[in-house]
Amino acid sequence: MEYGKILRFHRVKQGLTQNQLADGIISPAYLSKIENDQTVPAFEVLELLYERLGLDFNDSSFSHPSKEKLKEWYEAIVLKRTDEAELLKEKLMEQKETFENHHLHIFYELYRIRSFLSKNEVEKAYEVWESIRQYSDTFDEEMKFYYHLVYGLLQYYKGNFEESFQKIMEAKNYVSKLHIENWEYSDLYYHLALSASQAHHVSASVYYADKALELYKNHYDLAKSADCHIILGISYNRLKDYAKSLENYHLARKIATQTKDNQQLKLVYINIAVLESRIGNHQSSIINYKKSLEYSQESETSFDLYELLNIIHGLIIEHFRIKDNEGCKEWIDKGKAKLSSFPSESHEYHFEVYSKLIDNSLDTINYLEKKVIPYFKDKNQHVYVIRYSKFLSDLLEQQRMYKKSSEYLRLAINLLNKHSHLGGIML
Repeated sequence: MEYGKILRFHRVKQGLTQNQLADGIISPAYLSKIENDQTVPAFEVLELLYERLGLDFNDSSFSHPSKEKLKEWYEAIVLKRTDEAELLKEKLMEQKETFENHHLHIFYELYRIRSFLSKNEVEKAYEVWESIRQYSDTFDEEMKFYYHLVYGLLQYYKGNFEESFQKIMEAKNYVSKLHIENWEYSDLYYHLALSASQAHHVSASVYYADKALELYKNHYDLAKSADCHIILGISYNRLKDYAKSLENYHLARKIATQTKDNQQLKLVYINIAVLESRIGNHQSSIINYKKSLEYSQESETSFDLYELLNIIHGLIIEHFRIKDNEGCKEWIDKGKAKLSSFPSESHEYHFEVYSKLIDNSLDTINYLEKKVIPYFKDKNQHVYVIRYSKFLSDLLEQQRMYKKSSEYLRLAINLLNKHSHLGGIML
């Protein structure tokens, strides 16, 4: 048992310095060695230190019944058994060991982060992570696995996809030292696939999505199987294997239709629209974007509203590409109307660019050069820097400003070569 880590955890938690805990028992320097597991003191010394912290020296949390309940709670969270998760949480909160025992308290907090994320309460999850980060040097291997996993998920929710993928990969490195069940393996592989896809590590995304899909199929988890097919569809689209991409989208649609999952159906049609646009089938893209609207729920959540703005943006682009200015203007107006109740700076720029382009506005060049392109550069949203640089290059060429036109065309080409894999909307 790692007594030193337990002592340090409770000392810090109670706001005591090493001098205060060691006073009259041992020297602060010796306590530091104990906390860093550099020495094993006599039991009499440990008992005195434990007593000062109000701890039971004979308590063993590694096989404590509450740990089994904690794992049951975590399983219910991951598998989205919401009512069961709430009941288990209430029972855990009634047991003082959950908060007073180092081992149990750390697991409770790590699982609580996952609970908050399942409800999209990202800031609350981040606050819990901040509160336990100071104890990370007291964690055992199992704690480190969950610590890196939940931090990776936090980064995903914050939009830091590369860091998310790297942190979840760090969690994976602890798996060989632990005994985890198949539902945890599938959860780990799924989130590796998801974060890899968003970070544009396409091969890794395919690899982990296939591994997760195999496990989900074995457990007849239809919803997660559909999610994996969507990830695979996006990945194969980026690899330009459009037939395989469509095959996976159609499999996801078949499952979502069977389970009546409107959210998945919406995502399937959005991603088919993205694929059709990429291969130049703009009318088909419009049909699929409109089909996705049929499955958009009347919801005021930020996620659903932002997604709705993305669909409208897609429809604006496709109507513009087929030179349907009337249809383009119609969707711009609908988009701007939504912005009045749900502001989004990026969509405001998107809608205004197309509005200026179809109106042949005199300040379009200045607007693109001074506001739009710098904004998306700062956000590292390369697909929009590419698109708007190409627009700007064409407009500058029309004005016979050839040198500046070639600069923006070169910028677009360089980014396109570097990020040719872009494409696909993630769930």
